[in-house]
Amino acid sequence: MKNLLYFFVISTALIFLFGCNAKEKKQQSSTELNCPRIFFSSEHSNYIDTEDQKINLDNLAYKANLNNFAYNHSCTKLNNLFIYPLDILIIIEPILLNQPDIILPVYVALLDKKNNLIETQFFSIEGVVDQTKDRKTFVETAIVNKLEIITNKDFVDSIIIGFMLDKEKLGIIN
Repeated sequence: MKNLLYFFVISTALIFLFGCNAKEKKQQSSTELNCPRIFFSSEHSNYIDTEDQKINLDNLAYKANLNNFAYNHSCTKLNNLFIYPLDILIIIEPILLNQPDIILPVYVALLDKKNNLIETQFFSIEGVVDQTKDRKTFVETAIVNKLEIITNKDFVDSIIIGFMLDKEKLGIIN
């Protein structure tokens, strides 16, 4: 019984010393910002892919294009981080698609007022292409994805969004 009492007293002391309230939490101050201008890259606003190893015009599984964007919340500064919450709309057009799951590689380039590149961030957008009720064919699908662009750079004037394309895909698109 005495051991149980010691255990209880020691446990209570440890919880008091190391519990959530023992340390003071830093106050996080949040400030609203003007959101940067958004542009889609003219050379990288379309994407194509194949389910084969080598891509060509005869085996394209689908085409995708960046269609629209919207800020889904206010742009904010939280401590020393600048947060730009962005929704992007991508339209998927199935061609010879056999499976509904797709992954789209996207980049975001942050520019200053003189259009100098500050930073590039990369995102992988996962989506599911819609099918007809009988599940025999895939149909054009709109995918909305939330990108949370976070940087410690405070002089972002504009953001350019595009698909990451290798030389083969870029050659076929152009």
